Amino acid sequence: MKIIIGAGLSGLSAAYHMGKDYRVLERDSEVGGLCRSIITKGYTFDLAPHIFFTGSQYVNGLVNELLNGDLIRQRRRAFIYTRGTYVEYPFEVNLHGLPREVIDECIEGARHRRDIQPSNFMEWICATMGEGVAKHYMVPYNEKIWKYPLEQMSIEWIAGRVPSPSVEEMIKGAESKGEREYGPNAYFLYPRVGGIGSIPNAFAKRVKETYLNSDVSEIRPKGKRLEVIYTRNGEPKRQETDKVLSSVPLPELVKMVKSAPEEVVKASEALVYNSLACFNIGVDRAVISDKHWLYFPEKQYPFNRISFPMNLSPETVPKGKSSIVVEVTYRGAKPDAAETKERVWAGLVDAEILRDDDKLEVFDALDFKYAYVVYDLNHRRNVNLIQTYLKTLGASPIGRFGEWEYLNMDKSILSGKKAAEEEAKK
Repeated sequence: MKIIIGAGLSGLSAAYHMGKDYRVLERDSEVGGLCRSIITKGYTFDLAPHIFFTGSQYVNGLVNELLNGDLIRQRRRAFIYTRGTYVEYPFEVNLHGLPREVIDECIEGARHRRDIQPSNFMEWICATMGEGVAKHYMVPYNEKIWKYPLEQMSIEWIAGRVPSPSVEEMIKGAESKGEREYGPNAYFLYPRVGGIGSIPNAFAKRVKETYLNSDVSEIRPKGKRLEVIYTRNGEPKRQETDKVLSSVPLPELVKMVKSAPEEVVKASEALVYNSLACFNIGVDRAVISDKHWLYFPEKQYPFNRISFPMNLSPETVPKGKSSIVVEVTYRGAKPDAAETKERVWAGLVDAEILRDDDKLEVFDALDFKYAYVVYDLNHRRNVNLIQTYLKTLGASPIGRFGEWEYLNMDKSILSGKKAAEEEAKK
């Protein structure tokens, strides 16, 4: 029997594609991990914003099958809020409406981009976008979300995530608004009912051996096998296996292997990540925005991004209401929730998203220790060292935090599928 730790998308996908001879151990009382939804006073919120998009025909077909096609397809309405105006995403090809001097600086910067082979994220921004776009958007926004020196971030995660426009495209976008479509999520899908959590819930209906409230504390090598020690509903349990698939965050997985060598432990402690404070807001007013999500590069706003679940699906809010999810990234000490709430409220009013007299029916704070993998310059070396060691034991990391990669939902599903297929070959 194979043990799968974690019933997020990658763990459920691994079990689904394995079909038999597995047991899923999930610490929480529900499946889904961070790809989960909650209902509060009639409002449906995802645990941090999610949308579904993919270039994989297989994953697209699978998710549509799981949800019986009950998905809403939409064209992305994402904007950057800066200088008191909305600039359509991506910023660099939608400069129309910004002050003339900002537009000129961005275009001139693009014309005179650094002719270098970038070795870090800061160099990549300047070499790809130019100094103007770097100054007015890319640098302040990325400093805000990553909370990490951009000169100390690698560029291996960027491919397919950040559009790289030509100067001609930038000029066209400065002259007028248009229907330009950039990036892999220009169109996306979202479940009509149940929030994004309906996807893992649909997986779970086809995954029978899922043990909820099962918290793994140790993975102990026993010859050529592994012993997984855990509690289920508070009761101590042990299970021997020849294989563990784990979507547990890599630093936590290494802690479970008490016999891990010092160099592996040090590599796991050096992994960099961001945490996230999320605020779910239910507003007693209809249509407070027609947008899907907004980016906020300016320091005066505590949040880096806000999104509007009611525009992903009208089924996520009671009739005549609106909803907001606010994201505030941080590293290290958890910020004071009450103080951050006050700053969030003030920022939303200042940005004219909310009014002073708005009635908030929901204003809940959630916190996620592991939210974003940060690609520091030692990322690849440390991750390879850890994963090589774990695989020699028979423990294979899967998913965003197991692989310690910036995986979207589709790549997490494929990560579980790949792991299952590799086991089937043995």
